[in-house]
Amino acid sequence: MRKEIKEHSEWSLQRLGRMYFAMHCWKCMKFELPIEEYKRLCEDNIQKIIDNMKESGIEEMKFKEFNSIIKSTEFCKFEPRDFTNNCPIYKKWKIV
Repeated sequence: MRKEIKEHSEWSLQRLGRMYFAMHCWKCMKFELPIEEYKRLCEDNIQKIIDNMKESGIEEMKFKEFNSIIKSTEFCKFEPRDFTNNCPIYKKWKIV
């Protein structure tokens, strides 16, 4: 017997922003930037998009839709971390 596929619910825009960070931003090399620069490049831009959507009357949406909006922007060019010996985290924690 097949299980019914449950439709993903809509989330508040602020929660979507936090979910995006948890699922994507922490994997990106930009997170290794100083906090002020990361905030300027990523976090502030995501918040501007959220604010613009709220002004347009959008309060909730599905994560998949939010994800595609953010990933289609110029500022969010996902670069996965390098988990080899060249990784800045490994060097910072002296794991290598």
